[in-house]
Amino acid sequence: MNFFKVHIGLRTFKTGLAVMLVMIVYHFIDRPAFVPALAAVFALRDTWDNTMTFAKVRLISNAVGGGLAIIYYLFREYTHNADWISIVLIPLLVMLGIIIHNKLDQSVGIVGGMAAFLMIALTIPLDATIDYVILRVLDVFVGVLFAIAINRFAMPDEIKKVEKSVEKVEHNAKKVIEKIEHKNNEK
Repeated sequence: MNFFKVHIGLRTFKTGLAVMLVMIVYHFIDRPAFVPALAAVFALRDTWDNTMTFAKVRLISNAVGGGLAIIYYLFREYTHNADWISIVLIPLLVMLGIIIHNKLDQSVGIVGGMAAFLMIALTIPLDATIDYVILRVLDVFVGVLFAIAINRFAMPDEIKKVEKSVEKVEHNAKKVIEKIEHKNNEK
C-alpha cells in the first residue's frame, strides 16, 4: 500500500477549476466567495447529465431556502430584530421548507434547501438590508452555473465516450497480442 500515491481525476480537477474561477470573479467584484464556491462543489458531478440533474435540485432547493430566508428577514425587520422571532420562526420555516420540497417531489433537495435557508438566516447581520439576502441566494445560483459551465466545456461527455472506446480497443488489442505471443511460445 502506497499512501502517497494519489490519483487526481477529472472531476477533482474540474471542481478545483470551478472553485478557482468563482474565487477570481468574486475577488474582482469584491464579494465573499464562500457561498458560490460551496455551491459549485455541491453541484459539480462526474458527468454532464448528473451535474444537470443535481444542478436542478440545487436551484430548486436554493429557491425554496432563499425564499424562506426572505420571509424570515421580513418578519425579523417587522419585529425590530426581536430575539424570540429566530427561536420561533426559524424552526417553523424549516418545517415549511420540508413540506414545500415534498410537495414539489424534490425530497432530495431538502438538506440543501434547508442548509441554504439556515446559512442565510443565521448569518444576516442586524444592519443588513434585503439586498444581503437576495445576494446570498444569487451567490448559490452563480456557483451552480459555474459548475454547469465547467462540466460542460472542460470535458464533454462525447470526448469521454471516445476515450472509453479507445481504452476498450487498446484492451482488446493487448489480448490479441498476448494470444499471438502465447501461440508463438508454444511452437
